[in-house]
Amino acid sequence: MISEKLLHYVWKNQWFAKEQLETVHKQSVSILNQGFPHQDAGPDFKQAIIKIDGVTWAGNVEIHIRSSDWYKHQHQNDTKYNSVILHVVYEHDREIFIGQNTPLPTLELRTLLSSQLLLRYNQLMHTSLSLPCQAYIEKIAPLTLRAFFTRLAFDRLTRRQSQIFEILHVFQEDWEQVLFYVLCQSFGFKTNTPAFEMLGKTLPHKILKKHADSHLQIAALIFGQAGMLEEELEDVYYQSLQNEYLYLRAKYKFLPIDVKCWNLLRLRPHNFPCIRLAQLGEIIFNHHDLFSKITQPKNLAYFQNIFINQPYNYWNTHYYFGKESRVSDKTMGEKSFHLLLINALIPFLYSYGAFIGNERLQEYSMKLLELLPFEKNHITKKYQSLGFCAKNAGDSQALLELYHEYCGKKRCIDCVVGQRVVMME
Repeated sequence: MISEKLLHYVWKNQWFAKEQLETVHKQSVSILNQGFPHQDAGPDFKQAIIKIDGVTWAGNVEIHIRSSDWYKHQHQNDTKYNSVILHVVYEHDREIFIGQNTPLPTLELRTLLSSQLLLRYNQLMHTSLSLPCQAYIEKIAPLTLRAFFTRLAFDRLTRRQSQIFEILHVFQEDWEQVLFYVLCQSFGFKTNTPAFEMLGKTLPHKILKKHADSHLQIAALIFGQAGMLEEELEDVYYQSLQNEYLYLRAKYKFLPIDVKCWNLLRLRPHNFPCIRLAQLGEIIFNHHDLFSKITQPKNLAYFQNIFINQPYNYWNTHYYFGKESRVSDKTMGEKSFHLLLINALIPFLYSYGAFIGNERLQEYSMKLLELLPFEKNHITKKYQSLGFCAKNAGDSQALLELYHEYCGKKRCIDCVVGQRVVMME
């Protein structure tokens, strides 16, 4: 089997025998310039220069698996295709005419492609392995992998930047609200991300900032808006938060999210929603000017002092309201802190740097990734076991991008590793 995407890449890189090329009508062909890939509607390659039977043509190139795809895709009814000077196909199965019944010059690649190229491509496309190229990794030059990893980490940050810009638009360019929302997203630690996102959307940061001098009101706003203060409990601290929230809720006309949105099952104790909410509230209370603090490039210890705080002492003996437990430290752990930097702070700094045109801030955010340890999860461990680079968080972010955007989608021909495998003899 062969795909049109492979043919695009073959044409772009001229991976076929080019000696004494001829069209299917025995016209000689010389490729002076294969053209530039075109992603929008219209022919696949623009501004190609092709010599056919001694006459030099400038125009576009269209690529199909079979010639008949021209009619299948209705190109005969689209004037954008009148500029095509060469039809490149894997198999010629039908005569194609353009203009006043003029045969379209067609180059068939079926006999021009390397058998090894097709073999490697089909091995990648039809393997049952979760990582199609795993048998070839050790044959890829380390410098090639290193350069690809840098691009993957950059692509992942850029994708996150696009998401943050969408959030910025929703919040009418309020960067402080965006920061609060992004922090909420990260505090969900996957299991409770949807609930935390709702909290980030429904609780205005400007209201939090307005009450930043009151620990009780910050906690009341966060727990109340999270839907955690709707019960009747015989608990003094709970009741004080509940009374405060009832006042603030009426004042600001708030509607709390449904407590059922929170996942309370199969969680490690330190990941219980109340603990994460308490940690978030402590950051907001202790750092009224959080936005200005984090946008000043500092070292990791500086950020650790901001994000790792001991929650209110009530939580030393509680995981939930009204249920006392033995004393334990509820401070955010180092691994959680690192994930917070990777998933929230670094993408936020990178995006803000892009927004204000501060390349130094963007470079700094990428440098932070290199200072953080390699993330170990079932995806990164799999790649690590196969010999992929595993030095820092920049590498692990690159591996996650590789898995989600290439391997998981079988986009081998778009991947640097896949391209190298296909090219192997």
